[in-house]
Order: sequence, then structure tokens, then C-alpha cells
Amino acid sequence: MLQFTRFLMLLPLLATCCTNNTKPTPAPATLQIFVGTYTEKLGHVDGKATGIYTCQLDTITGTLTVTDSVTDIANPSYVTLSPDKKMLYAVGENGGKPTQPYGSVAAYSISEKGKLTKINEVPSYGIAPCHVSTDRAGKFVFVANYATGNVLSYGIKPDGGLSDSLCMHKHAGKEPFAHQVYPSPDNRLLYAVDKGADGVFTYKIEDAGLLTLLHKTPAAKGSGPRHLDFNPKNDNQLAVIRENNSTLAVYQLDKATGNLICTDSSSTLPVGFTENSYCADVHYHPNGRFVYGSNRGHNSIAIFEISAEGRLKSIGHVASGGTIPRSFMITPDGKWMLVANQNSSTVQVYRLDEKTGMPTPVGKPAYVATPVCLKLR
Repeated sequence: MLQFTRFLMLLPLLATCCTNNTKPTPAPATLQIFVGTYTEKLGHVDGKATGIYTCQLDTITGTLTVTDSVTDIANPSYVTLSPDKKMLYAVGENGGKPTQPYGSVAAYSISEKGKLTKINEVPSYGIAPCHVSTDRAGKFVFVANYATGNVLSYGIKPDGGLSDSLCMHKHAGKEPFAHQVYPSPDNRLLYAVDKGADGVFTYKIEDAGLLTLLHKTPAAKGSGPRHLDFNPKNDNQLAVIRENNSTLAVYQLDKATGNLICTDSSSTLPVGFTENSYCADVHYHPNGRFVYGSNRGHNSIAIFEISAEGRLKSIGHVASGGTIPRSFMITPDGKWMLVANQNSSTVQVYRLDEKTGMPTPVGKPAYVATPVCLKLR
């Protein structure tokens, strides 16, 4: 009888344990997104923004809302987050003036609600820095200067701020235009995509943050490679978007040497389109089955199905929801895509079909002044 009484006393606890173990974790109702922008009138854009914007995406309705901004940096066109999501790093796309020879790179701490507080800002030692990334361990920051065709590394201090530059490499070529710096999935290599030098430069990331040039993978002359992305389900495969000839190329990575071997390429434009258009950004779907590229001019997102062998199959286009789609992002769950349309000051939200890869626009585009880059926290 005593044992039965003890069993009855344990029943509520057992019920609680079973309930806790089987209850699914609810998805967050909102996602925090940072938007890099242009704040000044430059040769290629009439910047209308005030700085870096913090936004909230409602994952029920797809509504995007600006909740905060910082105004202490000019032309923060591209931003990135530290691996732990506690820091944001932004380029200041400036330089080339007697009073301002270089652009800059700034470090911000991020509060829980997304408020940014600047820690420091250092020179980019080049003109028009247009891309920034961190290594996957959160020890270094890498920057690409467009107009001077050079790439640099910086150390990250204990408070998240930036050291002075650790090293710099200027790409060879008549008119190099460094457009992206991106670490390999295993964090051993840094890939620098150069539109003017028509190639992808491969660097070894040394322990102290120094970069050692290993080799260059050439692209077709005049094609203008601009950005790359790795397949999240196959880190031996990556895609490169080529601005000038509106093509997307797929490469196989030799991990031992870092060499890239092209397996396929395809136009990002529909058959019969003859007007001016230039590619900008490229991203894989998290399931690794689809890859997307943005067209500025056709103002669309091109959608491809991709095989394990790196073969592309075009499956259509969707309007970008504005003009000059600079960059776009896909949430890690594969359910949402957001496209930043620079010249129309709009961000269009889409629901993604994981089975077909097709984006469906949700509501009207949200107003965000001259957006360039979108980063999810």
C-alpha cells in the first residue's frame, strides 16, 4: 500500500516531465534584421538613408518594420555580424578625397533589442570599401575596397572593437575592383572576388590574421565576378555571380589545394531579354537544392535548381519588388527571402516553397531608404 501511495505522488511529476519533453519549441514571432544603406549622393546612387537600420520581420504576416537606426556613419553599404551575433561590423563606403583619402570600417555592439552602439571606426586603407565579413571563429574582420582593388584583415579586440589593419593585399591587374571577401566553411581560406581582375583570389588565413595569397581562379574576360556563396549541404560546391555578363557559375572546390573548377554556368536572364542588366548577389537555399541570383535592370531574382554534380537548371524568375536589387537574404529555416531594392528604396518579402524553390511575394514592398545589404541576427 505504501508503494502504491508513493507512485500516486509521483504521477504529477511524471506528467510534467513527459509534457516538457514532447512540447515543441515555438518559432520566434519576429526576426531582427539589420540593413546597410547609402546615405549620400554618389556617382552610382542618390543615397537617402540616415545610416544603419534595425528592422523586425513578423514571421506570421511577413511584415517588415524599421524599429531603430544609427546616424554616426556615412554610406554603411555593407554590414555583417560576428558569429555570436553580439557585434555588427560595417564599411563606410567613402574615400578618394583630399580630406578623406580612405573609407572606413566600424564596430558596433548590439543590445538585445537591436540598438547599435559604436565602439570604434578605423580606416579601410582604400577607396570605396564595399564588403565586410568575419572569420568563422570571430577573431578577424576582412574588408574589400572596390575602387583600389585591395583586401585587408583586422583583429577583433576583447570589447569587440577593431584593431588597426593586420595586413593588406592589392590584387594584380590593370583595374582590380575587389567586391567581396568570404571565408571558406572550414575557416582555412579566404576568397576575394574581384570584378575588375576577372577572378577569385584564394588566401590562406594564418593564425595571426595575416593573409597569404595562394592562387587566382580566372573567370571569363570581362565577365566581372562579384559575389560567391557556398552550398550549405555540400561545402565542396560554391556559386559565383558574374556582374557584367549576367551569368551564374558553379565551382567544385578542391579542399587540399583550394583550387576551384567550374562545373557549369548559366545566364540569369530570361531568353529574349536584350536590355541592360547587371547581376549583384547570389545565395543558396538552406536545403542546398536551389541557388538564386539578383538582376539589376531586369529587376528580378533568378531561380535555379542545382544538382549534386554542380549542374544548373533554370526554373524561373520573380520580380524583385523594386528597382536595382542589390542584395537579398534567405532565413536559415528556408521559409523567407528578403530583397533590398536600392534605387526604389524598397525591401520585398517573399515566402519560399522548400519543395519547388519558388518565392511568392507577401504584401507590398516595405519602405527602407536606399537599402543595400540585409543581415539576419
